[in-house]
Amino acid sequence: IQATTSEDPNDDNLYLGIVLAAVVIVTGIFSYSQERKSSKIMESFKNMVPQFATVIREGEKLTLRAEELVLGDVVEVKFGDRIPADIRIIESRGFKVDNSSLTGESEPQSRSPEFTNENPLETKNLAFFSTNAVEGTAKGVVICCGDQTVMGRIAGLASGLDTGETPIAKEIHHFIHLITGVAVFLGVTFFIIAFILGYHWLDAVIFLIGIIVANVPEGLLATVTVCLTLTAKRMASKNCLVKNLEAVETLGSTSTICSDKTGTLTQNRMTVAHMWFDNQIIEADTTEDQSGLQYDRTSPGFKALAKIATLCNRAEFKPGEEKQPILQRGVNGDASEAALLKCMELALGDVMGIRKRNK
Repeated sequence: IQATTSEDPNDDNLYLGIVLAAVVIVTGIFSYSQERKSSKIMESFKNMVPQFATVIREGEKLTLRAEELVLGDVVEVKFGDRIPADIRIIESRGFKVDNSSLTGESEPQSRSPEFTNENPLETKNLAFFSTNAVEGTAKGVVICCGDQTVMGRIAGLASGLDTGETPIAKEIHHFIHLITGVAVFLGVTFFIIAFILGYHWLDAVIFLIGIIVANVPEGLLATVTVCLTLTAKRMASKNCLVKNLEAVETLGSTSTICSDKTGTLTQNRMTVAHMWFDNQIIEADTTEDQSGLQYDRTSPGFKALAKIATLCNRAEFKPGEEKQPILQRGVNGDASEAALLKCMELALGDVMGIRKRNK
């Protein structure tokens, strides 16, 4: 307006407008980049290796994706598999499942065709989606799929919670309302005073806009966004994904966290810390390169213990992880047997080869 009504317009308002626009754009870019990064990570979870299931249809065994299962399908499950849906056991041979992700029970639970309890979570003839088979084999009939499974319903309840406003959002909204009220009041007051003093209407409008802009902290949004983004990056370096930037401040003001233990705070993994042979307790070497505490591995007592721990053990390393450090490799089998397997692999090396030679 000044450029069209004045021969020599002042460039100050132009510069001010450019600065304000730049602040808004930079803030938007910060927020967008963080949200996009979090969304890409969440999307990558969906693209992980799909789960497959062995299904018997019309007398033939088929390998299908878990999401292609339907009610009534008969599936075969063996130790090391993840249960592809909620199933009712119709045949089992020493079958046990790890329900720690569902019920927090750390000990493997046996499963058989017998109905033992009215509570579906307690009866032995049901196995649930996403739990792991740790021992034996079984056949089962699919009774629930997808969102209808127990785990699916829990996920639905968790995602349907009303989160509400975060504390920082409430404070910022209150502050903005307060500042806006003050800025509009002062702007309108000086606009009226400018008219009374005989200023041109354009100058009075500039007074109005200038006072409102001067009272609004344009840098507030940029400052808050930058601070939250920097905090989110620090948390990401510690393997903590921040999906919503405002959650950073909420986490910072949290005084109590209620959490499940098994599988959440702990990994449901065991490690051999001590061994007993030659009538004494020996502290085990739990370092990856076996550079820690040393003990006599040539004694008859240790050899007998190592032979038992190696051969009387059904745990096996998962294939395809040979390049991983031994203590970080996945194992099919019971948690205690997995601990013995890793201990002997560190102490002796090539446990699977020893088993083959002693068949």
